[in-house]
Amino acid sequence: MKQEVIQKEDVYTCTLTKEVQEVARLELNETAKVRKKALAEVRKWVRGQPHIKRARLDSNFILRFLRMQKFEMKETCEILDKYLTMRGQFPSWFQNLDCQDPALADLVSQGYIFVLPKRDQHGRRVIFSRAAAFDPTKYTTSDMMRAHVMTFETLLNDEENQVRGFTYVFDEKAVSWSHLSIWTPSEVSKAFSCCERALPMRHRDINFLNLPWTMSLIFQFAKSLLSEKIRSRFKTHSGEESLRKSVSPAVLPAEYGGRGGTVEEAIASWREELEESRAALLQLDQLRVDSSAPVGEQLALVRKKSRHDSGSGSEVLSMMGSLRKHEAEP
Repeated sequence: MKQEVIQKEDVYTCTLTKEVQEVARLELNETAKVRKKALAEVRKWVRGQPHIKRARLDSNFILRFLRMQKFEMKETCEILDKYLTMRGQFPSWFQNLDCQDPALADLVSQGYIFVLPKRDQHGRRVIFSRAAAFDPTKYTTSDMMRAHVMTFETLLNDEENQVRGFTYVFDEKAVSWSHLSIWTPSEVSKAFSCCERALPMRHRDINFLNLPWTMSLIFQFAKSLLSEKIRSRFKTHSGEESLRKSVSPAVLPAEYGGRGGTVEEAIASWREELEESRAALLQLDQLRVDSSAPVGEQLALVRKKSRHDSGSGSEVLSMMGSLRKHEAEP
């Protein structure tokens, strides 16, 4: 089948402020000359890949991969290939990212995952997640992953977010075995592989709040699935005062001792953003790769044979078993 382009090549027009352009230059090696050359090279590479059947060649889409990999061509093409492969292999996580889907709409409305309206002190959008708002008897791991990927894809439409990266706050208050038991070990490894190595995002500051001590084993296992660079960006906070030292109180919700409005207001604002990006996200379902084409071992594209594979399943099961025992004790 001949390759089809669903969003065509365009002439890039920079809309970034001078300040953000300087961040891109210093942190990502991005200049007008580098960007123009890199866009042309990635487009040429995509056109030369027989297994990519439906592609996007617009600047916004390609730049998110270039910026994640600091304009290193080989790494950029690899992450783009992994992204497209993941989308094809795991449609229950990556497709139908529809904010009007009942499950996704409810997860946002309940405040499981949303994005704060204001940028933090580093100019980054803050992705907020509250474990207590996720009902494991009502929703599946696929619902959870689609909610996260919908959030990420919506934010990546904004070039400034591509450059600055993201801050995360995970409020783990009331998280329990029931939240974890819906995950299989292979899904855990797959989820972390996906988030770190198949999505074109710059994970800059990752904050965990109210992490129960019973979750420490699982937390340590989860960290082991990630690179040292990402692990070094993890912060744990026992309370809101500690969190406010990492994330400016000016942007945090009032419920967390901040001055950035209420959680309810943040959710309402985020729902409006999701609606604005809805059509663009649904169009992503048109991207196609031929899984039977010789692009190497498909799963190896997203999971290298390392600590992420052998032994990880039995290890996490053992840890989960220990947690279950702790919770069963009087």
